[in-house]
Order: sequence, then C-alpha cells, then structure tokens
Amino acid sequence: MEVGDIRDAVVALKKSKATELVSQAIDEGLDPVAILEDGIVAGLHDIGAKFESGDYFLPELMIGGRISEACIELIAPHLPESTGAKLGVIVIGAVEGDMHDIGYSLVAQQLELSGFEVHKLGVNVPVMTFIDKAREVGADIIGLSAFLVTTIPHCKEVIRYLVDMGIRDRFMVIIGGAETNQAKADEIGADGWAPNAVEAVSLCRRLVEV
Repeated sequence: MEVGDIRDAVVALKKSKATELVSQAIDEGLDPVAILEDGIVAGLHDIGAKFESGDYFLPELMIGGRISEACIELIAPHLPESTGAKLGVIVIGAVEGDMHDIGYSLVAQQLELSGFEVHKLGVNVPVMTFIDKAREVGADIIGLSAFLVTTIPHCKEVIRYLVDMGIRDRFMVIIGGAETNQAKADEIGADGWAPNAVEAVSLCRRLVEV
C-alpha cells in the first residue's frame, strides 16, 4: 500500500477504511511521520480545500476531523517526540457565558495538526483564566470563541484586561464564532478574525510570521 491511499480515504470521509489503512501501514513498517503528514494531515488539508471551494460544508469538515482524530490515535504511539518545528503557542477557549465547544474544538484540532502547540481551556472560560494560561505557557496567540451576541463583550473584556495590565503587546488576540465578524474584531481591538477552522489556521500562520 501507499500513504496516498490513507489520504484518499480521509478525503472520501471513509473512517473505517482510513483507520484500517493506517493500521496496515504501521504493520508494513511505513514511516510513521509520513503516515501522519502525507496521509492523515494531507487528507485533512484536502478536506479544508474542498470546504473553501464550497464542495464540502461544516458537517464534512467535522466528520473529517473525527476521522483524523481516530487515525492519529493509532499512529501517535509510533511517532517520535517531535515531527517538526513548532509554529507557535496558542491558548483557546469559549468565553465566559458561552457553552458551545464544537466550533472552537475544531479550530484547536486544525491548529494542532498544522504544527501549533494548542492549550484548550474549554467553555465558559473567565477572562483571567485566558490571561493566566497565556502567561504560564508563553502563548503567542489567545483565541476567543463567542457564538452568542451576548458573549462577544467578554472578548473585548479580555483585551481590556490585557491593556490595563500593561501586557497587551505580549499576546495577539483573535476571535471567532457564529456572531462574530471582521467589523466586530476591529471594533474590540482584536488582531484578527476567522469565519471557520480552515481560515483560522491561515490567520494564525500569518500572525506568527509577522
């Protein structure tokens, strides 16, 4: 078999086939890093491209994420400690009052697969939890998820706290969620906004390259 077969199975959203091929690749002694990068991650990137082109939608993106998770669980024990340079450190979660985890979890997963070190804080996260964790891990970016109009002010609150504490320049802040947009990001002084997981990865890549 070839690693490209895994990629094709992931793109076709065939979970059982993809996991079967990953197990087969391990048994045949294929390079674990190649299985991960050229098979699983490459397939997920292709799903992202289909999402951007309108051929796939959010359900397919989520299914692809679950398939990749199952495949990664199989290959993880066989991987070396590091498969490449870390792109940056991100702290991410849903702001206080927001209990939606699907969107931010998908973003976190895509960021991890793209080479970021991601610290997931969960949902209903208080302002100082974001800041304390960012300081603790030396984060480059703080990611704030707000799916409700009523919780967007908490995104602004995080930025206000950073300013008041004199550490706003230490962290870049991005927002996302169903009720967010670029105008709202600009209004609260965020460093960026992304409408979905695929574009969130592109945004974070641009921010850490600055």
